[in-house]
Amino acid sequence: MKRLLFFFTLFFYALQTYGQGMPVESLFTLTSFSPAKFDNYLSKKGFAFRGNDVRQDTMLKMYDYRRTKSFKDIDSISRAICRAEIKGDAFVTYETASLAEFMDMRSQLKSTGFYYLREADNNNLGGLLYQHKDLTVRTIIDTVDNAPRYSMVFHKKTFPAPKNIYYANDLLTFTSHEYLVSYFGEKNVKKDIYYFSGNEVTKCSVLFLNTNRQVVFIWSDEANRCAISHLLFGGQQNLESAMESGKYVEENVWALKSGVRPGMSLMELRMLNGTDFNFHGGNSINTGAVIADNQGKLDFKKEEVLLSCLNCRDDKFSKAKVMNADDSIDEGRILFVLSVILNPL
Repeated sequence: MKRLLFFFTLFFYALQTYGQGMPVESLFTLTSFSPAKFDNYLSKKGFAFRGNDVRQDTMLKMYDYRRTKSFKDIDSISRAICRAEIKGDAFVTYETASLAEFMDMRSQLKSTGFYYLREADNNNLGGLLYQHKDLTVRTIIDTVDNAPRYSMVFHKKTFPAPKNIYYANDLLTFTSHEYLVSYFGEKNVKKDIYYFSGNEVTKCSVLFLNTNRQVVFIWSDEANRCAISHLLFGGQQNLESAMESGKYVEENVWALKSGVRPGMSLMELRMLNGTDFNFHGGNSINTGAVIADNQGKLDFKKEEVLLSCLNCRDDKFSKAKVMNADDSIDEGRILFVLSVILNPL
């Protein structure tokens, strides 16, 4: 009991002694500063430019916490800040040797409404993700000279103008559920469950549910609902909400930059591709799926196409493992694009 009391005494003492640390709000503000304003602000907070570094083709600007001309009253805690520019977005990493400071910053995130995995948050300090609309923070713990260093990577997402969200491909910029909510509004983004074939299910997010603009976002990081695995467009999506309500989207207005869109006829798809292609027939577990080994203009690996047919109940179709687009058109089969899967390759 005495050891526990001693630990908490030290911990709360530490909370009172790292007074020169930077609040979370200021670190998010830094992500929007120009390089000159960034340097000037940090100098006033006691951070001096250390130099540049390059990692994985990304230029990093490094700053250490020490006396500057405009800030002389520093404390003894070792700190550093790093700024990285990636595709026009700024990422600011704040590093401290103080566990107490790091824990307080996490408390600031929690108290201001950031979404995080509570179970993981209680069991780990590093590798956590905090999200709130267009803001994200990732935690990192390293060991330098046998001493722990606690870092947080701050990022404020820059979204395109609404006029630039035209093609289905433009939605690939929204790489998390929180980003979707921030841009399109909470009423237009719903959490759902998607059922694949067999017993496989996954958490997903649905934009414009039950409308002709519906898009299903399948996440690589299912728990945090972020990092796009693929986007689903078109009808008959296996959503839990659709199975419960019986509401299925019959039409979809999204089109890909390639020109592929749900609802287009097989003839239109064939003309767009510029050459013949194959798809799975009725004697296949992937009936209607266009085969990706295509020599035409379309990339069926990036844009997976599933066809449906209105008059394919004959024996030839039901017994075939592979069908040919040109032959199917000549035979008068009424095939059309039922759905499209867009993969961020």
